[in-house]
Amino acid sequence: MTCLVATNAERAAQNWRVVSFALTNLFLTTHQAFNSGNVQLGPVELQIYLTVAVANVQKLMRERVVPLELSATQVLPREWVVPISRNAIASATGLPRETVRRHIEKLIERGLLIEDPRGGVTPPPGIIDRLGLVGTLEPMLTEFARTAEQLVRLGVLEVRAD
Repeated sequence: MTCLVATNAERAAQNWRVVSFALTNLFLTTHQAFNSGNVQLGPVELQIYLTVAVANVQKLMRERVVPLELSATQVLPREWVVPISRNAIASATGLPRETVRRHIEKLIERGLLIEDPRGGVTPPPGIIDRLGLVGTLEPMLTEFARTAEQLVRLGVLEVRAD
């Protein structure tokens, strides 16, 4: 049996402050986790970096089952990597294009992003292991689980049998 998780917009509106706090706290925990290791990113840099990282794996995430050879921190073959343009990052984040451009250049200089020959930017191959980002996963997942549990209790998230 599989489960589906759905949002209840009415319950979310009734619990706006709590939901807003929980989601903001999730971002702050993510920011703290990233900055606890070898990476120091400001909030805007983190927003840009995470947008690039999400775009990078979007093709893989569309698969119903992630192939074992592409799991964990295995370096993705370039045909699985989806670069994202600076304009697309600006559109996705709501940040001004010039702000995105400036931060992207800094992230490239620091080795956190690379220009992709197909256009756009991606994280460099092997960055998860190289920067020790595996350790960021546990605190983010713990906070995500707490947040989800709180939102289920409030009825904002509903777990349904498929």
